[in-house]
Amino acid sequence: MLKLKPRTLLIGNFDGVHLGHQSLIEFAKKIARESDTELSILTFKPHPREVILNKKVDLILPYFEKIKMLKSFSVNSIDEIGFNKEISKMSPNDFISKFLEASGAVNIIVGKDFKFGIHASGNVDTLVSYKKSLFKVHAIEIEHIVDKRISSSLIKEFLSQGCICEVNRFLGRNYYIKGEVVEGEKRGRQIGFPTTNLKTEWNLLPKEGVYVTYIFVNGKRYDGITNIGYRPTFGKKDLLIESHLFDFNEFIYGLEIKIEFLKRIRSEKKFDSVEELIENIKKDVLFAKKRFSEESNL
Repeated sequence: MLKLKPRTLLIGNFDGVHLGHQSLIEFAKKIARESDTELSILTFKPHPREVILNKKVDLILPYFEKIKMLKSFSVNSIDEIGFNKEISKMSPNDFISKFLEASGAVNIIVGKDFKFGIHASGNVDTLVSYKKSLFKVHAIEIEHIVDKRISSSLIKEFLSQGCICEVNRFLGRNYYIKGEVVEGEKRGRQIGFPTTNLKTEWNLLPKEGVYVTYIFVNGKRYDGITNIGYRPTFGKKDLLIESHLFDFNEFIYGLEIKIEFLKRIRSEKKFDSVEELIENIKKDVLFAKKRFSEESNL
């Protein structure tokens, strides 16, 4: 039987891979180096709450993007538990035996509030007391910014309020979405502001409105503005994500683009005329260009 290399196992959902998660990853890398063990992340798909609550959970990052981001922190060993009803009903000790002890872990790293097992009845103390010294448990306090604990739920709350500056601060990077450029009604082009329309697998979007954004096309960054909303001036009902790229006039249908959100300009409004809409878009563009100019002068 092939003997597993001793592991340092970091456990969690890592929704958003925010600053708190990043601090856990850096700590885990340090422990792995010092103990000469292989660092591995243990995560869950789908999110356990989807199974336990039997409802869809909107995630900051789609699962595939989360895995990609975790790997960007030089974590190449990622184990996935296909979470289901059977696992949700496991006792904490059965969970440890099946997924932790069997993994060859000698170090376990979790957040201090980590819960597992049926009815979330297992915690850090359960891990510590399991067969006593089988592995060393490191329970880490998630970092705070000012007086707020960094958490996915807080970031989601900021997103729902359109507080992008706070979102970016807690993520440690600009919030972004990716998707395919699809053909729209070309309304923007007709009124002098051509836009890209995004089809995306991101379920969690910032509050409707107009934002200062970076748009990445073929790896090149463009300044722009992005509107998330329903275009009430034109009586539309489907949610659209439309970006106007400055100094750009190419057809890019079918390409994947990335949109990074920097600042919210205003809420979406229904204007009395197309002319009034155009005047407001001009103001949005000026606002964004001023923001980019200030940034380049820092």
